[in-house]
Amino acid sequence: MIRIIIILAVLLCILQRGQAQSLLQGHVSQGDSIPLTGVTVLNKRMQHAAITDDKGNYQLKAQRGDTLLLKALGYMPLLYIVTKEKDNIRHRLQPQPIELQTVRIIRYGYLKDSQRLRDEFRNEFNFRRPRWNEVVPSVGPLIAVNINQLYRAVSFAKNRKKDRFKKILLEKEKQNTIDRLFNPEVITQLTGMEGDSLADFMLRHQPSYEFITNASDYDLYQYIREQYLKYSSGK
Repeated sequence: MIRIIIILAVLLCILQRGQAQSLLQGHVSQGDSIPLTGVTVLNKRMQHAAITDDKGNYQLKAQRGDTLLLKALGYMPLLYIVTKEKDNIRHRLQPQPIELQTVRIIRYGYLKDSQRLRDEFRNEFNFRRPRWNEVVPSVGPLIAVNINQLYRAVSFAKNRKKDRFKKILLEKEKQNTIDRLFNPEVITQLTGMEGDSLADFMLRHQPSYEFITNASDYDLYQYIREQYLKYSSGK
């Protein structure tokens, strides 16, 4: 009997998760509202991707909290966090110079964006749960209770939401770092790939955050060339 209850509970969780997932419809355009065709839209959690049609529209399964990564040749990558299920999401991509001035310019741009992100969400980035000695500080032989810190400590649901949101922001910051350097323009100039092959290569061979933050320009170029050889031989 207990085994049946456990199985039913698991099935119910799976069903609820499936119901929470919906088919998002989105539209991608450039700054002057002209629709963009061939933009790759990737759901990072599910590793599912869609390509915009000739009207700039796409459909992709996603749920609240998922991160969508939008990439197109000649445009800055864009990350979008699904905050609620919508029938129609609109994105605007900003043009990016195709000339490889080098990745240093892209690095500088990322640092500015990263600082802007941290300034905008300063409280969320700095959030942490109160420590025990902040809730119950020792005052000589006596023990006092900080009511405000105690309230913060026992606000479990609120703290969990803040923890999750902080993790999302940190992941977004890491992904921005990767996308600014491991971008379509660099890869196309080094490999000649475009379109679906380029999108598939970037999905399969994206470097880690740790590698990106420690690699020189030369290291990154070597990594792309080596991964391209593996990708080409595996076709």
